[in-house]
Amino acid sequence: MAIAVVVPSRVADTRRPVEIYARRRLMVLFVLAAIALVLLVGAGHVVANRGGAPASTPAVRPANSTVYVVQAGDTLWSIAERFHGQTPLADYVDSLVAANGGTVIQLAQALTLP
Repeated sequence: MAIAVVVPSRVADTRRPVEIYARRRLMVLFVLAAIALVLLVGAGHVVANRGGAPASTPAVRPANSTVYVVQAGDTLWSIAERFHGQTPLADYVDSLVAANGGTVIQLAQALTLP
């Protein structure tokens, strides 16, 4: 009596080569479409966030404004305490932020005083 041994690598594939080729090409097409979709969504987020944070120094300064150069240890509040005059301190800080495009200041930055 003979025993038949089946080796998996030698089992005949019942699919035709044309079907295998078509299935592989379809899978490649889906993968490429998914990559393109991910890139488009990523590019959309980059373009949507293009504005970003405003510049710390405005490009155009008013003609009648005073400029203060930031020194070591200065904060917007400490600068406002020196220059606010009759204006309430919190309002002056808000004006400083608006006049200079944000709350971030750096050493030796020229701040426009309102």
